[in-house]
Amino acid sequence: MVRPRAQAAHGRSFGTQAGVYDEVRPGYPDSALDLALTGWEPQWSGLRVCDLGAGTGILSRRLLAHGADLIAVDPDTAALERNPAPTKIGTAEDTGLKAKSLDLVTVAQAWHWFDEAQAAAEVARILRPGGRLLILINQLDVRVDWVLRLSRIMHAGDVYRPQYRPQPGNGLALTDHRLVEFTTELAVDGIVDLARTRSYWLRSNERTRARVEANLREYFSVEHPVSGTVDLPYMCLAYLLERA
Repeated sequence: MVRPRAQAAHGRSFGTQAGVYDEVRPGYPDSALDLALTGWEPQWSGLRVCDLGAGTGILSRRLLAHGADLIAVDPDTAALERNPAPTKIGTAEDTGLKAKSLDLVTVAQAWHWFDEAQAAAEVARILRPGGRLLILINQLDVRVDWVLRLSRIMHAGDVYRPQYRPQPGNGLALTDHRLVEFTTELAVDGIVDLARTRSYWLRSNERTRARVEANLREYFSVEHPVSGTVDLPYMCLAYLLERA
C-alpha cells in the first residue's frame, strides 16, 4: 500500500516529543519479541539485527540488552539522538545498508508508516536468505469497553482487526503470528502525555489539543474515575515473515 506523502511526514514527527514518547509509550513483551526465534537455532547474542523505524529506541534498548549486533535506522534525527544503538539515517524504502547483511529486521510501531511494497523489497534486499522480519504493533486493547472509549477521546485510531495479516510480497512470506496481552501503569497525567505522542495531536492546532486534554481529564474524573494510577490494557500484535 502506498502511503500518502503527508501521512509519511507525520511518521517522521515523533522526535518533537521524544522525551515524552520514551516515558509513556510501552515497551514490547518478551513473549512477542521471542517470536522472532521460533524454531530457529540462532539466539539473540551476536544476531545481526536492524531495528527499522527505530525512533527513540524503545525496542532498540531491549535488543541491545539481549546481546544483538544492532543498527538502528530512522529518518528522524531528533528521535535517533535518544537511541542508544549505533544509528543510521535512512528510510524503510532506502536504508543504505548492504545487501544480505542481516539475520533479522525488526519494525516496532512503524510498519503502517511505510510504503509496504517498497519497504518489503528493501527488507528482502538487506536480509540474508532465510532471514526474518518481525513486525510488532502495540495497540490499546479496544476490546475493553472503557479503553475503546478512551481511544476515541484521544483519537488514537487503534482498531483491532483480528483477521489482519501483513502480506507485503516481494520475497517475504508470513510464517507465524502472535497476540500478547499486557498492561502499563500510568497516572492521568501520563495518559494525557500519551495522547501528546499520537499523530492526531502532533498535527493538530493548540485549540484542538486543549479540547482533547480537557475531554481526557473529564473522562477520568467523571465517567471512569481514577485515583492514583491505572493499569492501561494493551495488546501486542507480532507478525513473523521470512525471506525466501
